[in-house]
Amino acid sequence: MQLNMNEAMLYETILALFSARENEALRRFASLSETVDVSRPLPEIVTEAARVCERMPGEIQDAYFRVRHSFESYPFPFEIIRGDDERLAHPVTCAPFLYAYGNTGLLDEEIVTVLGMRAPDEEGRLDAVSILQEAGKAGACVMSTLDTGLDAYCTRYAFNERMKQIVILASPLHQCMPEGQKELMELVASSQSSLLLTPFAPSRRAEKWFTVPRNQVLVSLSSFLVVLEERDGGPLWKLAGQVCDEGGRVMLTASSLANDSFTQARSFAQTNSVLTYKHRGDLKKHLAGAKSRPCKAPDDGGQLELF
Repeated sequence: MQLNMNEAMLYETILALFSARENEALRRFASLSETVDVSRPLPEIVTEAARVCERMPGEIQDAYFRVRHSFESYPFPFEIIRGDDERLAHPVTCAPFLYAYGNTGLLDEEIVTVLGMRAPDEEGRLDAVSILQEAGKAGACVMSTLDTGLDAYCTRYAFNERMKQIVILASPLHQCMPEGQKELMELVASSQSSLLLTPFAPSRRAEKWFTVPRNQVLVSLSSFLVVLEERDGGPLWKLAGQVCDEGGRVMLTASSLANDSFTQARSFAQTNSVLTYKHRGDLKKHLAGAKSRPCKAPDDGGQLELF
């Protein structure tokens, strides 16, 4: 059995028992961890789990077997990463476990998170290409999402150029959100220089609100965030503010700051210590010396059959 499997299945069992209430599940899981070895299979500690969760042993075992079936049904290799894994730039406190497919060695690379709005203009797409090209030449790994708009545009560009990239999902590994990006997700999964990463276990089913915890993971992993374009009142300003609050760096593009329609971009730049991308080289000079390592292929050496 792979590393962290028993702990992850135990947590997901508790989460199912408490109707996906994350805070309650985390509290019960932490309490149980103080009294027993949670790396043991749940049936071996079911009596203590029943006491901590205030449930009958039979109810816990029924939930556990459903969760275990989901984990064991994946037809492709995946890795379970603890939220406090030393490979992560910062501990992910919002999710006890992350689920990964692909080149997990990318977690040790210099990572540049690149995000943008849903309906970009031509200037935004041109800035995206410039930023991505510069990140690639610096040897950095690009991180983004599958969200429609500039995020998916950056993800596809990075795939086409065979760049190192991490894609944070708003779904388990076997689903795609939004569904319209299914083909792109499969392409990324087939790349030996990419990593799919999600806080959602095989036993979960994608829901629209998953973008919220997905974004929390993004913030935790982002030391350097580039906001290509974002409308006033858009969600990226909250994320950018959180990255700044946690000591990360945020870069805005000169074109968005000069756009009269983006008043919040100028306000954000004035109230936070942000960098501005004006010319080629502005990104590279702020990177702290990106690591460049050969990418390892996934364990099966082939394309992931997700669906």
